[in-house]
Amino acid sequence: MSWPHASYRLLARVADNPQMFDRVRRARRTARVVRTAARLYFGYRRTQRKVRNRTQAEADLAWAARHEQFAEELYRLATGLKGLYIKTGQFVGTRSDIFPEVYTRSLSRLQDRVPPQPVARVRRTIEESLGRPVDQLFGEFDDEPLATASLAQVHRARLYDGREVAVKVQHPEVAGLVRLDVRNLRTLVGIVARRQPNFDYRAIVNEIGTQVPLELDFIREAAMTKRVAANLVTMPAVVIPAVIDEMVSERVMVAEFLVGARLFGEEHRADVSVDGPGLAGTITAAYGQMLLVDGLFQADPHPGNILVLGDGRVGLLDFGLTKELPAIMRLGFARLVCASAARDVKGILAAFKELGVRTKDDDPEGVLGLMSLLFEPRQAGPSAFEGARRQALKRNPVEAIPGDLVLLGRVIGLLRGVCASLGSPLSPMQMLRPYAEQALAEGAAEGAAAS
Repeated sequence: MSWPHASYRLLARVADNPQMFDRVRRARRTARVVRTAARLYFGYRRTQRKVRNRTQAEADLAWAARHEQFAEELYRLATGLKGLYIKTGQFVGTRSDIFPEVYTRSLSRLQDRVPPQPVARVRRTIEESLGRPVDQLFGEFDDEPLATASLAQVHRARLYDGREVAVKVQHPEVAGLVRLDVRNLRTLVGIVARRQPNFDYRAIVNEIGTQVPLELDFIREAAMTKRVAANLVTMPAVVIPAVIDEMVSERVMVAEFLVGARLFGEEHRADVSVDGPGLAGTITAAYGQMLLVDGLFQADPHPGNILVLGDGRVGLLDFGLTKELPAIMRLGFARLVCASAARDVKGILAAFKELGVRTKDDDPEGVLGLMSLLFEPRQAGPSAFEGARRQALKRNPVEAIPGDLVLLGRVIGLLRGVCASLGSPLSPMQMLRPYAEQALAEGAAEGAAAS
C-alpha cells in the first residue's frame, strides 16, 4: 500500500475513534512542548558559548536578543496550547524579580489577551452544570465575555430579581489537559535543573502543579471566597463579591458583579483624583491581613484581579487559587517580614531556617542583595534592574525554598509593583510589618495560654 493511502486510512481510523483521537492530540501537545524546550535549552547553551570571550556590552546584546526571541516563542506556545501554559506564562509575567524584563513584558500580555471560548460551548457548560437553560437562569446574559483567563472566562448577566452578576465558566476539557501539562512541565524543568543548577525552577513548577488543579473546583472557590470575605469584614475599604450559593457547581460559579476600574487600567489611569499611596496602603493592608494574620490568602494576584471602585474602595476578585498557610509557615514569614524591613541579616537567616530555606553561606552582602532584589523598591530603568538582578542571582545564597514561599513571593512581587506604581514611599515589607508584629504577638499569646 502506498504511503498516501496508508496515511488516509490512519487518519480515518483516528477520526472514527474518539479515544485514539484524544491520544494523538495529547501526544502532539507533548511533542510541541518538548520541541520548544529543546530549542530554548540548546539556544541558551549556544549563547553561553558565544559570549565567553566577548565584552560585557557585547554579551548583554547577545543575551537580550536571545531573551527576546524565546520570550515570543513561549508566548506563542502559551496562546497555542492554552490551559496551564497560559497560567504559567501569567506567573512569569508577574515575576520581574526572577525573570529577565523581556520575559515579563512579553508574557504579561497573557493577563488579558486569552482567546475566548465559543459562546455555544459556554452556554452548554452552564446548562449542563446548573441543570436549567440559560434563559431560565438569567433575565439577561451577555454572550460577549468580560474576561477570558487560562482556565475559565467570565460573562456579565442579570438575575430575574435584578441583581447584576458575573458568571465564571470553566473551559471544556481543561481539567484533563492540566494533568498532562503538569506532568510535562515537571519532567522538563527537572531535566534542566539537573543540567543547569542556576536555572532550577522545580519549586515553582511543583507549587503550580499542586495549586492549579484546585482552581478547577469552583465549589471550593466559592467556599474560599466566603471565608476570605468573612476574614476581611472589619476592613470596610475592601470588597469581596458575594457568592450566589444556588448557582455554584464544579465548573460554574455565579457571584455579585462589582462595578469598577481595573488597577492600572485605562479608566483608573484617567482618574487623577485617585490617592495612589492611599490605594497602595489599602491593597497592602488587605494582603497583610490575609497573609500574616489569617493565613488564608488570594495566591493569584495580578492587576486584573484588583478593581478600584467608584467610591475609592478596593475590590478583590478570583479566589480560585487560594492558599492556606500552616501556622509555622505564617509566623516564620512574619519574622522574615520584620527582619527584612529592618535589614537585619541575622534575623533574615533565622527566619530562612524556620521557613525551611537552605542557604549556601551566611554572607551578609549576598543575603541583603537578594532581599533587596525581591522585596525593596525596584531600581529605575530596566537596564539598571537587569544588572542588579544578574548580580544578586550570581551571589544568590539560597539553595532551595519550600513551595509555600513560591506563592508568598508572588504576592510580594505584586505588592512591590503596586507600591512603586502608586507612589508609596514605603517598601512592601515596611507596610506589612504591623501585620507581622500583630501575628507574632498573637502567636506568643496563644503559646503562653497553651502552656
